[in-house]
Formats: sequence, structure tokens, C-alpha cells
Amino acid sequence: MTVIESTSQVSAPQTDLPARTAASPGRLALRQFTKSPSGVAGACMLILIILVAVAGPSLYPVDPLDLVGAPFMPPDADAWFGTDYLGRDVLAGLIHGGRATLAVGAVAALITIVIGLVIGAVGGFFGGAIDATMVKITEFFQILPPLLFAMVLVTLFGPKLTTITLAIGGVSWTSVARLTRAEFMRLRDLDFVKASRAAGASNVNLILRVLLPNALPAVIVSATLAIGVAILFEGGLSFLGLGDPNVMSWGLMLGQNRNYILDAWWAVMFPGAAIFLAVLAISLVGDGLNDAINPRLRRRS
Repeated sequence: MTVIESTSQVSAPQTDLPARTAASPGRLALRQFTKSPSGVAGACMLILIILVAVAGPSLYPVDPLDLVGAPFMPPDADAWFGTDYLGRDVLAGLIHGGRATLAVGAVAALITIVIGLVIGAVGGFFGGAIDATMVKITEFFQILPPLLFAMVLVTLFGPKLTTITLAIGGVSWTSVARLTRAEFMRLRDLDFVKASRAAGASNVNLILRVLLPNALPAVIVSATLAIGVAILFEGGLSFLGLGDPNVMSWGLMLGQNRNYILDAWWAVMFPGAAIFLAVLAISLVGDGLNDAINPRLRRRS
């Protein structure tokens, strides 16, 4: 009986060890994210904006392109946020336009991440002449003014929402490519990569299954911020008169009412505030993700 009791006492601490170290990296990152007040505030703001954009049209079923009153009606009981220079409901434009603006931001950011990942991963993994070629391509796009290049593309192919989205994604991937290249160059000579290569892993498996998962944390933060950049790009293009006139968006509201800011400030202030709050929320979420994913900041906490 004494031997049995001593054996159980020795083995008990060993069974507790896995329970203490069972937390996954995702749970650790989520736990660290919830400790960031700015990150949580940004997430709450972003969730609220998305909910309004998704559920708002059913709760406020007013077509944003319909003329509901006289032009330049100030905010009142009939039109809570007033009307624009054509007599369209500004509140309906904000609610319906949020869908288009957020969709452009998300899709353009996805295009940015895909192009940046491919260019950066190929160059950082293979090195040599391939890397030099990828760097030259990245530098070529980097020296071009992104907004001016996007304006040229939209002018050539027409101011449609699809064209605007592709143009934004096609001109703003250089920072993601440089970040991905740096991460791949840092990781490719580490021991676990050499072990996978010695075990017979192909280059495709090394890139997709070994290096990419370890490089993704830094890229995720960049992807989050790319959404805010794309929203600003769409607003800038629409402000310059290159928005899609058939699809209501916050940028289009700014662009079409910019000349009447002294006559109807509400038609410009409200969509401008919506863009500001959306980009602010995304930036706060990006900062919170950076604090949660960055291992150095995690050790300090």
C-alpha cells in the first residue's frame, strides 16, 4: 500500500502538466486581444458598423437613390439626416452605402494580400535571380503613386465598383510583399525548415505548410490595416468623381456633395464621419491584433 501511494503521488503532477500547457496559440492570442482596451473598443465599433450595414436596409427600407424630398433639407423628423443636393435621403445612403464601402474594402484587401503573399513568398523562399526579379517588380509598383495609378485604371476601364475594387487591390500590395519576403527570408534557414526539407518535403509543401503558417501572424495585422486603406482609397476615388454612380457608397456621397458643403454640411459630414469611424475601428483592431500576435509584446505582459 505504501508503494502504491507513493507512485500515485509522483505521477499526479505529471498529469497536471498537459492541462496547464494545453492552450492553443489562437486562444492565447484571443486572450491577449481581450486585454487590449483599444482593440476591444475597435472590435465593438466594427461589429456595430457591420450590423448596421447588413441589417439596416431591412429596418430602414428607403432606396438611397430615390428622391424623397426637396434638395438640401436639413435634418428633421421627415429625414433624420437630411437630404442631399438631389433630395435623396442621407441616412438611407449611409445605411445602404456601408455595404458597398465595406465590401470594396474587404475584397480589395483580399486581392492585396493574395498578390503580396505570392510575390513575397516566391522571392523570399527561392532567393537569387527569382528574388531579384520579384524585388524589381515590387519596386516598380512602389514608385508609382498608388492613387494616381488607380485613377488611371478606373478611367481606362470605367468607374464601376468591380473596376474600382480591382484597381485598389492591384496598386496597394507592395507593403505586404515586402513584409512576406522578409518573414520568409528569416524563416527559411531555421532548423525546423531544414528538417522538413531533409524529410523530403517539396518546395510547394515547404511554402504552404511550413513557412506560410509561421509568417501569417505578421501578415494578418497587415491585412487588417489594408481594409482601412482600401476604404480610404475608395473614398478618394469617389471624391475625385471616379465612383460608381449606380451603387451608393460613402465615398460617392462625399464626391457628389463636396461642392455643396456650405449649403448642406450634413450631406458631407455624415458620410465623412462614417468613413472616419470605420477606418478608426479597423486601425484599433489592427493594433490589438499586433499586441496579441507579437510574441515580444506577449512576453512583456
